Amino acid sequence: MKVLAYIFFLTMNTFETTSGKSACVGYIKPRNPYCGIAANCYYQGASLLHLGQEQCKLHELGRPAFLKFQAGKCPSDKPKCKKT
Repeated sequence: MKVLAYIFFLTMNTFETTSGKSACVGYIKPRNPYCGIAANCYYQGASLLHLGQEQCKLHELGRPAFLKFQAGKCPSDKPKCKKT
């Protein structure tokens, strides 16, 4: 019985990792806001983890990554980046 449970676990784990979903998708609780600074826009994230998730999506799409991260709200001298 333990062997069947182990085989079931391995099978489900394999389907989970090969389901075609992005590795960047997941729920992130809002904490402290952070701003992702790109060359021509700003991305306001709910937390630093949120910006990391967005940067991961940008990487998957072959788009340029953020230049740097800044704690707090984004300035308003550039437009907001489009959400991926």
